[in-house]
Order: sequence, then C-alpha cells, then structure tokens
Amino acid sequence: MKTLPALGDDARVRLSRQGGFAAIHALSRPREIEFAQCDISQRTRICSVLEGCLTLDSTVSGRGDQRFYQIEVNYRSGGQEDRMVLKVPEDQAPGELVHLWDTGQLL
Repeated sequence: MKTLPALGDDARVRLSRQGGFAAIHALSRPREIEFAQCDISQRTRICSVLEGCLTLDSTVSGRGDQRFYQIEVNYRSGGQEDRMVLKVPEDQAPGELVHLWDTGQLL
C-alpha cells in the first residue's frame, strides 16, 4: 500500500474527475491546491482526506464508463521533485473528496 509522503510548503494537489463515456475536459473541472496558500489546519484536513484515499486507490479505475477521481500530489523529496497519483472510483469516493472537487474547499 502507498503511504502519504511528508508534504511541505512546496506541495501541490491537483484533483480532477475523469472517465465516463465522453472524455470532455470541461467536465473534469480540475482543482489545484497549493500548500503554501493553506494554513496548518487546512493542510492537516487535506492530508487526512488524502490518507483516506490511499486504501481506495485502484489501477482498474476508469474502465468502461466508470468515472473516477484522479489525485496528483506533487512534492519535493530529498531535494528533487516527486509525484504520487491516486485514482479513486467515483462510487467509493469519500464525501470530503467529492465536496473538495465540487467546491474547491473542505467541509
């Protein structure tokens, strides 16, 4: 199982909804969260949502007409840029993740 790396000021989270019959970019409505613009409380809540998604990550997401949420976490590790990608099936996505994608804000 993947583990969430330590995320500092330089971390960015990009959240989008993918899949379905028609891959229309406008419907994916990507959200970008820069940790440098978040206070410690917001970072903690975002990390909590991400940790909850680690067990839901699925490589088979998006087959057929199934939609899924794609979470890209960009961060620095050992002085180098690194990236983690999670794919969470829409029907298994936690409410907090759906709300974050819908509004760009946490509950």
